[in-house]
Amino acid sequence: MEEPLHRGDYDGMARLRKAVSPALRMAGGEMTRERYEFDQLLARDCLDVFQPDVACSLGMEGLRKLAQAVEAHGKVFTPHTWGNGIGLAANLHLTAGAASAPFIEFPYDPPEWSIARRDFMLKDPIDIDSEGWITLSDAPGLGLSIDETILAATLGSSSTYG
Repeated sequence: MEEPLHRGDYDGMARLRKAVSPALRMAGGEMTRERYEFDQLLARDCLDVFQPDVACSLGMEGLRKLAQAVEAHGKVFTPHTWGNGIGLAANLHLTAGAASAPFIEFPYDPPEWSIARRDFMLKDPIDIDSEGWITLSDAPGLGLSIDETILAATLGSSSTYG
């Protein structure tokens, strides 16, 4: 069950998780922003699956540390990834380095959220292979190449780029 209550309702989430466990796993954290909020979710045993998004909270290093804490509590860490291709790449690299991340949410819901729409600014869109795997680049940074021409075309008339 994903995000069944407001992210700040720690008491309610803890009660609900206790009531539905082990038949259902509780997941959340995609809108959680601060480390103290994640600490409350862990301390009160609110979730089974933690789904923060590196683009929305704590950054790469902060979420790497959170993944370690989640693992130490015997919980699952798997980032929320419904942003653009740059955010997806960051979450993929984070997940690849997290021991307690058995899977990742792959943002694909055509026709509204296609790979082309999600990754419009990337020279090489991120896609899964025929077996459902994603191969990460070992190029510097996140391993992405930005299509500067397409990105520049998205600017408003009074904006500059480059």
